[in-house]
Amino acid sequence: MSDSSETSQKTLKMDLKVFNDPIHGTVELHPLLIKIIDTPQFQRLRNIKQLGGAYFVYPGASHNRFEHSIGVGHLAGQLVEALRTRQPELDINDRDVLCVKIAGLCHDLGHGPFSHLYDQMFIPKVPHPPGPLGDKMAKWKHEEASVEMFDHLVESNNLEMKDHGLILPEDMDFIKKLIEGLKDPKAVQWPYCGRPKEKSFLFEIVANKTNGIDVDKFDYFARDCYHLGMQNNFDHLRFIQFARVIKVKKDELNHICCRDKEVGNLYDMFYTRNCLHRRAYQHKVNTIMQYMIAEAFLEADKHIEIEGSGGKEFTLSPAIGDTEAYTKLTDHVFEQILNSPSVELAEAKKILERVINSPSVELAEAKKILKRVISRDHYRFLGETKPRQVLTREKILGWKEELDQAIENVCPVDHTRLNPCSREMAEACQIISDVISGTLDSFRQPQQPTEERKRRWERELAAAVPEGGDGGVTLTAQDFVVLFVTFDYGMNDQDPIKNVYFYSKRNPNTAFNIPRDQVSKLLPACFSEQLIRVYSRKTDEPSVEAARRHLVKWCKAKGLPNPQYGDTATPYIIPGGNIQNNPPDVMENRD
Repeated sequence: MSDSSETSQKTLKMDLKVFNDPIHGTVELHPLLIKIIDTPQFQRLRNIKQLGGAYFVYPGASHNRFEHSIGVGHLAGQLVEALRTRQPELDINDRDVLCVKIAGLCHDLGHGPFSHLYDQMFIPKVPHPPGPLGDKMAKWKHEEASVEMFDHLVESNNLEMKDHGLILPEDMDFIKKLIEGLKDPKAVQWPYCGRPKEKSFLFEIVANKTNGIDVDKFDYFARDCYHLGMQNNFDHLRFIQFARVIKVKKDELNHICCRDKEVGNLYDMFYTRNCLHRRAYQHKVNTIMQYMIAEAFLEADKHIEIEGSGGKEFTLSPAIGDTEAYTKLTDHVFEQILNSPSVELAEAKKILERVINSPSVELAEAKKILKRVISRDHYRFLGETKPRQVLTREKILGWKEELDQAIENVCPVDHTRLNPCSREMAEACQIISDVISGTLDSFRQPQQPTEERKRRWERELAAAVPEGGDGGVTLTAQDFVVLFVTFDYGMNDQDPIKNVYFYSKRNPNTAFNIPRDQVSKLLPACFSEQLIRVYSRKTDEPSVEAARRHLVKWCKAKGLPNPQYGDTATPYIIPGGNIQNNPPDVMENRD
């Protein structure tokens, strides 16, 4: 190494800033990452709760997107540096490392108030105006917003990316594609964003669209469990230690692979995700709290105005079309609605860049809902039931794979195979497999219930008057709220491990898949399930009990299982630990 190179390395080391993180300990960040952090676009993440409305259920869930993003940037650097150290033949250079770190740091810039509540529960329900803004709302996702906000961050703060060794515009494009993730690497025309085909594995670090194993999950598993008071048995550092890049024959691309002995730990990782959704992210009280906050946002949408580019005013939902206005949109909108002062304080509101031209009477309904949220006078949970099981393309493909496996296991002449399949059985399996192959193309994937169907169910619930009447209580469709929740392992109905490649100690340069039946016969047969949850807007006991009787009759009429009234019986921690079906009491985690 030359003297000038050594000097630049020492200078870079001196410029590194050190953070003390409760999850990862000492975190060192590159000077360019510090410049990005010290911008209004990144600082807004301090005021966006990582788990949205879960803070109203779990008092420890007060962490924000700010610290999560720093954690992901740190882990992205750890993984790419580990690969560079162990496999110098990959030719990972300083530009690659810096771009991956920036992508990890900026991957959540596009989140709106209360994180996923804004993009999944609010924006889809807002009436979409005609034209480009309406088209954008119809398909808007926070990942796309993160890319837009990253562009805005660099441009508005005059960040000199070239000063840190990056080549523009290709490295900017590379960072943005790392944030979005590659849905189909085979469809990409290589070289891509200035990277050759051999570096395709870099797109799996921050947002892995192939199997969902990425540093984003590594951080939020550890961080969310820490703040929720739950146990996390997945060790992301162990994954990083065993990660290895290997060229896969199937698509001729380089993928990040894991040691074969770690397959059970990866199933545990996805099981952890499932448990977090059941216990926290889609906890029955958290779900209705977020629904109510989204209701308040809908009521206040036209009356919350935010100054954007050129001094133009944007309301709560159209702000997604203007990055300057969106920069000012955080969880503070909750307090803006709740504490909206009278019209006489308009001048003070302008100074504080708060709500303008919105007298309190216009926000009365939204304020009423939010007051119920903070006083925990939430809509009451009536019960949940499972919808009828429907066939999905993933399930049918799973059956076909099992049939093909049975055909391969046909008993040979020497009878040396274990668990052989008779030739007659193999022929029958072949016929069924061929029939499935011929019908897959015409199979339509079932869709989740639309808002219109849920409103119809609410009308049916109101009409399902039980025998003996309601005891003087009057219930209408507006008194019921029907929500549809899905629990899965991150890849819809698919087994996520199907898309993971492994290597063995004896053959560290050969990648292969591990069939599920070679891992354990005790693994789940189904990787996704749905629940229909029903709530009552009325909270007095006579109304709640009457509404529950309506729900029982409705389920019977629809041929659905009897509603369950408690939490879904899921073990509290993942297999391999001490499984508890009843978690310890959590303050405020009540019905």
